This record gives sequence, C-alpha cells and structure tokens, in this order.
Amino acid sequence: MKRKLSFLFLSALTIPFLMVSCSDDKEEQEVKPAADLVVDNSSVTLLQGDEITVGITSGNGDYYVKPFDESVATATVNGNKVTIKATENSELEENNRIETTVLVIDGRKKVARIQVQVAKLWNLTVDTPEEGFDLFIGEKRLIKILTGNGDYQISVPEGADKYLEVGELSGQTFPVTAKFETETDHPIEITITDKKDKTVVIPIVVNIVDLTLKSNEAIFAEPDAESQYIAIEKGNGGYTFTYQVEGGEPTADATIVEASEDENLITLKPKARGDVKVIVTDQKGSEEVIAVKVNPYKLKASVETVSIGGFKASTEFSIVKGNGEYVLQALSEADQELMDVIVLDEGTYKVTAKKLGATNLVITDQAGEKLTLPVSVNPVAADIGGDRYFYMDVKNLNHRIPELGLQHLSQVTYEIIFYPNDTRGLQTFMGLEGNLLLRSEEGRDTNPHFQIAFKANGLSNPYLLSEQVVYSDRKDANAKKPGKWYHVALVYDGTQPNIMEAYKLYINGVPEKLTGKEDYSNKAPNSSMDLTIMNADNYFMIGRANNNDYRNGLIRVYQARIWKTARTEQEIKENLCELKSGYNTDDLVGYWIFSDGIEKSEYEDLSGHEMNAKVGDHNGAKPSTIAADRYKPVECPHSY
Repeated sequence: MKRKLSFLFLSALTIPFLMVSCSDDKEEQEVKPAADLVVDNSSVTLLQGDEITVGITSGNGDYYVKPFDESVATATVNGNKVTIKATENSELEENNRIETTVLVIDGRKKVARIQVQVAKLWNLTVDTPEEGFDLFIGEKRLIKILTGNGDYQISVPEGADKYLEVGELSGQTFPVTAKFETETDHPIEITITDKKDKTVVIPIVVNIVDLTLKSNEAIFAEPDAESQYIAIEKGNGGYTFTYQVEGGEPTADATIVEASEDENLITLKPKARGDVKVIVTDQKGSEEVIAVKVNPYKLKASVETVSIGGFKASTEFSIVKGNGEYVLQALSEADQELMDVIVLDEGTYKVTAKKLGATNLVITDQAGEKLTLPVSVNPVAADIGGDRYFYMDVKNLNHRIPELGLQHLSQVTYEIIFYPNDTRGLQTFMGLEGNLLLRSEEGRDTNPHFQIAFKANGLSNPYLLSEQVVYSDRKDANAKKPGKWYHVALVYDGTQPNIMEAYKLYINGVPEKLTGKEDYSNKAPNSSMDLTIMNADNYFMIGRANNNDYRNGLIRVYQARIWKTARTEQEIKENLCELKSGYNTDDLVGYWIFSDGIEKSEYEDLSGHEMNAKVGDHNGAKPSTIAADRYKPVECPHSY
C-alpha cells in the first residue's frame, strides 16, 4: 500500500522571495547597482485554460509583464508573483501544442524570460533518467517536471520516509534528500501523477560511499579571517569532527578552528593561530582529514603613521591587533635625539618629539610578526591670529651682553616665515616701532603691499613699498589671491650711499623692487642703527607695534631671526627653510622657532643669547600663552 503525498500545482510556494522595492529616491537608485531579475521557473507547460504562478526571487521592484502572444497565453503580476494563464481555445499547431514567451520587466529595465508551452494534452516527463538515479546519504537533488498537465500528486511507498525526504513542489520542481541507505535491488520509487492521470515513476537508490571532500586543506590569513567552506562531494551523513594538534591525540576541543556541517557543506571558522588537522567522520565510519593553518595576526596599530606636529608635542598610539608580548626595538642614538618613547601599557605607547625629523618604530610580538611604523615630527606654526604676539627684551640683552654692540650696528637683517590669515593696513609682522619695522601698507586693508618703515635723519615717517601684494585668506571679493607661506627678509646696510641701496626686501628668496614714499635716491641712510630704540613698545615685537590692537599681525608664525649683518641673496636662498643649521651664530642676535606644538608662554632664543620670545595678548605685553590647538602645519615658502 502507498501513502500519498499530494501537492497542488497552484499551491503557495515555500521558497522565500527577495522583495526589492522600487525606491522613489533616484539618488539611491543611481548609487546602488541594479540586481539581476530572476524567476523560480523559466519554462512552464499548461493545458488550454489552465494557469500557473511563477515567483520572482530577485529584482528591483516596479514589475510588469509583457506576453508575446496573448492568443496563446496571458500574464498578470501582483507583487512578486506572476500568473500565467493559457488561452482556452488557442489554435494548436500540427504537433498538438503551441508556445510563446512572457517577459517580466522591473523598474531598472532588467528582464527575465518565461517560456510557455500550451497543449490539449501533455505527456508527463521529468528531468531524470528512466532507470532512476543514485544518491549518497545527505545528498539533495532537485527533480523538475518538464511537461505535464497540472495538479501534480507525488507519492512514495509506505515507510519510504526512513530513506528519503521529499520536499514540497514549487512550480514544477521539488527536492529529494537521501536519509538512509537502501538495498541495491530495492530502490525507492517516487510516483508523479497529473490531473490527466499521466504517470511517471522515478527509482532512487541510496548508497553507502567513501567520504570524499572537495578540498583537504584550508589556510586562514589570521584568526579573525572569514569562515571558509568545503563541500562534501560524497558521504554518509551524521558528520562529526575531531581535532589533532601537533601529533597529539584527537580531541573534540576546537581550539584553533571550529568545524560544522549543514547540507553537505563544511564550515571552518578560525579561532586562534596554529596548525591543526580536522578529522571528518561520517556515520558509517568513513574519514577524511582537512589540514588547517591559521596564520598569526598581522600587527596593526591604531594609526598608519605617527605624525607629530611640533618638536615638543606628544602623541599616543596602541596595537589594535596582534599576538601579544609586544617588544619595541631599541632606538638608535639618532632616534633618541629625535624623540622619546615610553610604554604606557601592554601595546600602548607615548611618543614625545624632541626635534624635527623622521624615522621608523619597529615592534614585534610573540608570533614573530613585525610592524614598522613611520614616525615624522613635522613643523608647525603658532597662529597668533590678531590677539597674540611675541615680545623680546632687547634692552635687557644689550645690558647683559654689551659686547654685541646692539646700539651701533651698521648692518641688520630681519627674517620671518609666516602665513597671513587676513590682511589690513599697517598690521605688523616684525620689528621696532619708530626704528625698523616690517608691516603691511598703510591705508589699504585689501591687497596691501609689504612696507618697510625705517628711521632716517631729516625724514618724516619714511617708508618703502614692495611691488608684491600680501596675499592672504581674506574673504573679500576684491582680494587677489588666497594666502601663501612667505619667507621675508628685510636687510639694512648703513654703509650704502643712499636709502634705496641701503634697504632691500627679499620675498621667498627673490629681491623685491621697492618704491619710496618720496625720491630717496639722493638721501643718505643713517650710518648705524640702535636695536634698543623703539617708540611706545619697549620691546622688539613680532605681530604687534605701538601697543595698538589694530597693528596686531593676523598671521601664523613659523620662525624669525635677527642678524647683525646684511645677509646676501645667496645666503637667504640657501637657508630659506632651514632650522638651526648653516649659520654663523656669532652674527645672530636672536633666533626663534614657534613650532613646539604644545601650550607655551615663552619660546627659547636659539641664538644662545637668552632673549626668549614671550607671548602677549591683545591687552598689552602681559604674560599669555599659545594654546596647543593654535599650531598649524607649515609649508616651505617657494619663489613666486
């Protein structure tokens, strides 16, 4: 006696469908690639007047259908289901059948084709050999009804569910899964019957086989790598896994990799570095071995490079992935001059800069992995921004070291590297009010020129203008260009015969053409300069003059120097972006680099004369600070 398993041809499908809705958001549609349009049955057979439902399993929404010949079949779509109906009285061809095509189209113009064949009567056929087929335990096979007359019923002998699991019919396809071996000469027969009492019988034998895997090895890049999968090509179900490490006894403990099986697919999930043999055993005792290697973590830090802004600033980083027991390679003598490195905790480090430069840190772990981390200490500039400035007590320096001769200098050079954030008339860059001052042009806020204000006997407020405009980040429709880094050198040489020869201006190493307030070609300069004389300020200043907020410099300052010589064009070009090298320090009066990168109220005088630059605020020369967040990156000025 046979137990009947009946499935209506038009019953609800159980395969889940992916609904891809059509978004009204055109931008989203443009960003996401269109999915392929896929249906679960691309070829159907119908009797005249019958209908069938085909499911859309993938697509982009907004579906519509287009039958090629509605005299053969019509089609409608509702959501993700396409219903095809064979026309009742279509004219059949000589072979007693006719066919057409139904197109399914979505909102992204993707297309799927469904071939529709219509007849008065179909022979019942399937896509399996007449003699049937063999399965191994756990193997799953799809059987498709190629032609038939609908309302299909599937039946198996009583007790067959011990050997086979027959799934539900979806369209014209159903799955069969082997569960237990059969006798070779007693196959399980699956019988399919349609509404016209057409019948087909499919014999199936479930065999015992030797366990065979698609692959017998797996290599993982690291313990956090994605799982890998190995297919079971043949086997007998009931799979178990044991693990053998370094020739030890097999154990159920999955310490390096964990294995599992589902539908003849083995999943290998890494857990820790190491080598292990995964022994796969089926319920009939057949075994296969998978050699698995899980490589150690590649060392990874919280940063790709250690970049420090300023030669006194610090930064921290940590190892975010590794194998433990981290060791920092000893620093060379040169590296120790560049920075200090301390270990805050296992895998966490603090790097403090000591001078500008670049090197590498090398860290290893217990697995022998090595990380080479580039380190750079980069120059930054102090952004005084109009509310801060620097002042230096040059009078005190003259009192302490009178042999410098600061009251009778026949030559002087100012150098400053800076970036104008904004411009306005008379903002001060560097110098001594009423004596020698580098500033922007008086009376012109937008596009002012560089201006030298100097002292000369018999002249009232003399000055020289450059051709070059002080380009800045000023937001003004009339502003000519955005800001740029400047190296400006102002040279005074009292030994020259006239004022136009005595004062020179070099902008980014290029001598600038100067124009006088009046004709100075026949005017002699003062033969010497007194660096201790200033009006109102009482200090040599950078970014301020005359105790006047309006005179404050709207700039970022990198470094500044005062020489008691007239620097030549070649000397200026050679040392345009240099730090503490290539100088005759005997000629330096003062030298400051505002690149510490930390909160500061005073900057060391690198000339060795201890005339440190102190920070003032807009209320006057009272102690203030440059905060750590006011340092900005520096670029080396270039000739324009």
